[in-house]
Amino acid sequence: MCPAFDLVSNQKRIKFIKYKGDAVRLSVQTPAYVDEVILSLKDNPDLKKKITTFRNSDGEVIERAFDYFDKPYKNKIYSRVDNVIGQDEFVKSTTVKDFILNKDALDIYKDVRRYKETSRFILWANTKTETNHVSENIVTGEKVHSQVRINRGKYRNKLYHTFTEFPHIINNKIAKGLSKVLSFSVNTKTKNYIKNSVKADLVYRALPIEDLKQPLSKHFISKRGLDDMEITIKDNYNPINEKNTNFKAIFDSEDGVVKFNKDYAFKSKTELVATSAHETEHAWQFYLQALLNGGGTNWKDLVAEKFGEITDKKLLKEAKEYDDAIKNYTPFWENRAEYRKNKIEKQANKKGQLASKEYDKEGQMIRADFPHIPVELL
Repeated sequence: MCPAFDLVSNQKRIKFIKYKGDAVRLSVQTPAYVDEVILSLKDNPDLKKKITTFRNSDGEVIERAFDYFDKPYKNKIYSRVDNVIGQDEFVKSTTVKDFILNKDALDIYKDVRRYKETSRFILWANTKTETNHVSENIVTGEKVHSQVRINRGKYRNKLYHTFTEFPHIINNKIAKGLSKVLSFSVNTKTKNYIKNSVKADLVYRALPIEDLKQPLSKHFISKRGLDDMEITIKDNYNPINEKNTNFKAIFDSEDGVVKFNKDYAFKSKTELVATSAHETEHAWQFYLQALLNGGGTNWKDLVAEKFGEITDKKLLKEAKEYDDAIKNYTPFWENRAEYRKNKIEKQANKKGQLASKEYDKEGQMIRADFPHIPVELL
């Protein structure tokens, strides 16, 4: 039997600048309005539920915060994108991300935020991401509701993905038939398969671009055999101290870090795949140089000490070629033509192009069954 509640207050369209509530916000977008509903348990009025809704100037929901007396804090963050499929089909996509935080961690979280504004989500667990795509054909009027859902399992670092296409709406009536569903799990430590039959190397494609940077880079690091090389990924790197800030991502061989420029907005997941594979190839090149020269930077020293000299003749030849290319390297901001001719860049570009081609091929496989999901949201 569900407990009964009384309505304590229900406030709507409070101007955010006048809002005095204490709901925790995670979204970086500043709201225009706030709604707040407070309920109390009939048998114990001191036990309350509070739901706070933050809206933009158009009245669209940006974020909802749930503060229940008997549960962890929960926040939902909303984002929207409009897309076009072909010439006739328009798609409106709404993504909702769920985050939870144990109540005993709230004070710790606020302390961290006070000293480090970038730690907006530290201690918050992202439990689910759901994107609903509503498409409409402007010629026929047919509407289709498709959904991509990502659930994060509690064990073994698994992501459970589901693609669903619901029965179409024709002449304002729901067509007969069952929903079309494709479900699979992702474990970054093992090979991934869809329905145990079709091999899918990058099945975590359902992740939004910002969330994809970390697992995608780890995937290419693992694929290149660099799991034990102490390589880290910074997916929101501030390039303020770089000689040139006009880059998508770089591999820093000083500390062994793949750094994604926070000021660069990737136009597609295909572009991100190419960039991630490109920078991982640089990690491989500098790894071989470290073994050849016995170190050279903090990260190279660690790698050389851990793995020693190169004994394989083919790898030794490759290492010497990369060593020569790195020593004669010209940054792109000094001479773009020379930069592109350098062996390490030519090889990294080749790896990036191959990875993006494979990624698009897999996307076409899924898109054949789910044509109403925008291709870059696969």
